[in-house]
Amino acid sequence: MKVVFSDRAFAAVMAETTEKIKTETGGLFLGSFEDGVWYVIEAIDPGPKSIFEVAYFEYDQQYTQHLINKIANLYDKKLSLIGLWHRHPGSFDQFSSTDDGTNSKYARMRKEGAISALVNIDPEFRLTMYHVNQPCRYSIIEYDVGNHLIPDEMLQYKSPERFEKLMTGIMNDEYKDFRPSVSLNGFLKVVLPYMKRIKINESLHEVGDSNLATERILDELVEDTAFLADEQGIEYSISQVEQFICLSQDAIDVPVKLYFRYIAEKDAVVFSHGSNCYLYKSNEFRRAFEQAFKAQKENTRQRIQYDRGASLSDAVKKIIHINLNGDGK
Repeated sequence: MKVVFSDRAFAAVMAETTEKIKTETGGLFLGSFEDGVWYVIEAIDPGPKSIFEVAYFEYDQQYTQHLINKIANLYDKKLSLIGLWHRHPGSFDQFSSTDDGTNSKYARMRKEGAISALVNIDPEFRLTMYHVNQPCRYSIIEYDVGNHLIPDEMLQYKSPERFEKLMTGIMNDEYKDFRPSVSLNGFLKVVLPYMKRIKINESLHEVGDSNLATERILDELVEDTAFLADEQGIEYSISQVEQFICLSQDAIDVPVKLYFRYIAEKDAVVFSHGSNCYLYKSNEFRRAFEQAFKAQKENTRQRIQYDRGASLSDAVKKIIHINLNGDGK
């Protein structure tokens, strides 16, 4: 097992370290894992509202969640969040207990675990690469840098033609008649029938670490928040209410508030709408929308076939009636 950085990704790590040379800093890795190799294609910065101190660092999570989706969408082969890095002061190249919790969270995101890097300047730039396996077991792995070590298809951006095709698909009549309005309430009417409704036992305990709960919810929501805003044109706001994340829209037609909650016992995220509760996973709104759209197309096709059959049946009846009356030739 090893790590391969693209030239751009490794330069981004060094640039961020240089910019915050007097404090801790960090970033996130986007890429993929194939045949025992972690390919780091992009390293995104931690965001303008991050906390940068000499011995402490905290990501601007709202910014990074937004940027992950934006950057990943540029590539022909979709990138995923595969790990993170941060700088430690001096020569301290071991993870703290806080780091253990963060690394464990990332390792749970995929069966292969995750990667995590520590940067030190003692006095020169030094990067130590770790593989993190569940339940937070570390092993040092080697890394290389260079685009020539990465399969070409991983570095390809989506073509302008592909974006044009996507725009055409969104704007053509086929979508125009079906797409929900910018009303979140209207969108939910379309997708909720295709989502799993569940019952929640109110005796379930809240997670002791509220930050862990909200981070888990936001990790699941990140893809769909961009889908709702960028592809559906739905304006909304996100807020934290105790251990809940609330996605809401106050205007348009009917005010909507969706409360997302992390159930630790089930290791699952759910949300409530009205008196109902639904299971939620990453990309769940997109999946339900695509399923609803597919069903609508199938219903339209069947209706057209029925109309044609009915017309044919009516024509046959008229011919029979004419012949019975002796008017046929």
